[in-house]
Amino acid sequence: MKIAVLGYAGSGKTYLSEYLSQKKNIPVLHLDDIKWDREWKPVDDAVVLPKVKGFMENDNWIIDGYYTYLMIDERLESADKIILLLFPRVTCFFRALKRTKLRRKDGYKNDLNWWFVKFILYGCRNNERRAFYNEITEKYKNKTVILKTKRQVDEFMRSV
Repeated sequence: MKIAVLGYAGSGKTYLSEYLSQKKNIPVLHLDDIKWDREWKPVDDAVVLPKVKGFMENDNWIIDGYYTYLMIDERLESADKIILLLFPRVTCFFRALKRTKLRRKDGYKNDLNWWFVKFILYGCRNNERRAFYNEITEKYKNKTVILKTKRQVDEFMRSV
């Protein structure tokens, strides 16, 4: 099974992807983990893109992250299931705060700054992103699941 997990920053893409990976025994690739180093400096796309391509050669995979320039069309076409996590901005903000604390323990530099706060609350919710998510739901309606609340995620996880 191939699963693409997309959604707003702080919506729980990594959490859900890890759960599905463990439950279904499917390898997972978190695009944030290969695009950014521990000091939140971007890794060159010449290094990142071959990793995505190579990972997609697996028979089964879960890939979480937006990054349209990292083979988004191929990911969506290949995916058996597309999961969109479209939580309210306040929920995403508080989840990002929690994640920042957890990442510090893993040696990450603080990723919570004014730019990132603005991105969580507004930047990743622009008209272009909303239109893209609407296109996905129309084009891939038979394989797309939209989750907007914790209750919906919990129900989805129980159904797996």
